[in-house]
Amino acid sequence: MLFTHSTFSFPLLHLPHPLSSDPTTEVTPDFVSSTLLRPALFTRAIYCGESNVTKWDCEPCRALGPDIHVIKWGGGEVQTCLHSGVIVFILLINLPSFLLDNAAVPNYIVAHDNSTNTIVVAHRGTNTKNLLSILTDLEIKHVDLDKSIFKNPNGVTVHVGFQDTFKHTSSIILTEVKKALIEYQSQSVLITGHSQGAAIATLGAVMLHEQLDSSVKKSVVVFGLPRMGNEHWANYVDSTIGSEFHRVTDRKDPVVDLPPHLLNFFHPSGEIHIEEVDENGQATKVAACPGQENKHCSAGNSIFHDEWLNHRGRFMNFQSYCGQIFTILTL
Repeated sequence: MLFTHSTFSFPLLHLPHPLSSDPTTEVTPDFVSSTLLRPALFTRAIYCGESNVTKWDCEPCRALGPDIHVIKWGGGEVQTCLHSGVIVFILLINLPSFLLDNAAVPNYIVAHDNSTNTIVVAHRGTNTKNLLSILTDLEIKHVDLDKSIFKNPNGVTVHVGFQDTFKHTSSIILTEVKKALIEYQSQSVLITGHSQGAAIATLGAVMLHEQLDSSVKKSVVVFGLPRMGNEHWANYVDSTIGSEFHRVTDRKDPVVDLPPHLLNFFHPSGEIHIEEVDENGQATKVAACPGQENKHCSAGNSIFHDEWLNHRGRFMNFQSYCGQIFTILTL
């Protein structure tokens, strides 16, 4: 059996993280359309596959408009089926690294959005057809932030699987973004992703903030982000990216509350929480949540009332994965 010789290990348990009790502020439709919509569509597009995306021929591609040039399609996936609900449990265990290889790197694109003259980096997340990608999510062990990539990582630890996956493509993405900024005479970068892709995007966003000139505007919008590092990591993201970091959470999504605080994982600030949707799946009430984790938002959810479908998003149309209806995200 697969797990016969596996060793399950956990870091030291930590006291619960104090949650902010500051009141939330309702987000305006203008903020949703100006700040969240295009990142959500780029994140959705990455699920449409290499052939459709490189030809820019998909539903979210058409919603974004024809003036997009895909500079780079990357990553590789081995397709197999696993019921997505298993992730909620297995995020809490540690599996051996021999189960992972380069094929587990989720797909990503580097593109030029001519309508805004922005270089876009979008990362696909874990899905039910990719067992190896899901196994990356299982490696719960903390590791030090890589000093060869990041400038000030003292005391910062992150989820080993997220960092290992990120390192497969970090140098390629940095090179492509630098070249694209020159080629298109752009001064703007957008980094986005969903689920595991949100974690990889966040690591990439910190790297790009440190490596690119300060004159380049860097916006970060991620969806369904799991917790990915210790409190020093959360503070590091806050100090490096600041107010340009937005992490969108959907109602009772269980993944955004994993791994738990007890295992020394914490979120940075910048949560935008979808509180209500209508019968068509459109967000009708969206709140900005003060603090790194706020009891009025996703951190206040109960594990006994979480809903897995909320991780799949209520902002996109439906797509089929492994014979299941899989909702992704768009506002």
